[in-house]
Amino acid sequence: MFENDYTIYGKHATFLKFLAKKNSRDDQSPDNPSAARIFERYIDVYMNAAVFGLLYSRTAKRDTTSVDRARIYADAFAKERDNCIFLYRMVMLLDKTVELTPEERINRAFRYDVQPEKEEEFQRNLELFHDYVRGGIEAMYEQFTDGCQTQDDYLSKIYEVMTTFKKELEGVSYANEIAKLIK
Repeated sequence: MFENDYTIYGKHATFLKFLAKKNSRDDQSPDNPSAARIFERYIDVYMNAAVFGLLYSRTAKRDTTSVDRARIYADAFAKERDNCIFLYRMVMLLDKTVELTPEERINRAFRYDVQPEKEEEFQRNLELFHDYVRGGIEAMYEQFTDGCQTQDDYLSKIYEVMTTFKKELEGVSYANEIAKLIK
């Protein structure tokens, strides 16, 4: 899991490129910001998108309306593998798109990826995780770009979104959600 390159397609690739600083087009100068450049790397957008998708219950299927694509390379996953696995497990535990018992949630989060006989279920779960990533990319793009045209606008918007995000997190106890699953 998280050992190979991963390609994001369509509008999600466009949004990811817009949000990432590294790998943004060379012809974009700081004086002409056609990209928000909020995150340093594609992998940073990917990991944050998983969180945004989960917190805002936002999923999205793979977009095929555009030929744009963005690739996150295996070496980026290698550096962030533990974080990506943690995010995957968190999404599998807290996802509420299907009705599962606590035991089933724990199994899909911690066991299916290492059991060869559960490969099919694991692949469905990984696709669900990527649905959350794509949904999170959409949510971040919308939140971070609404009404922005200059780098100062983006900085103000980042502060606004993060302040709101912090307040929303303070109102939700995911520790309680996980404790319910364990009981």
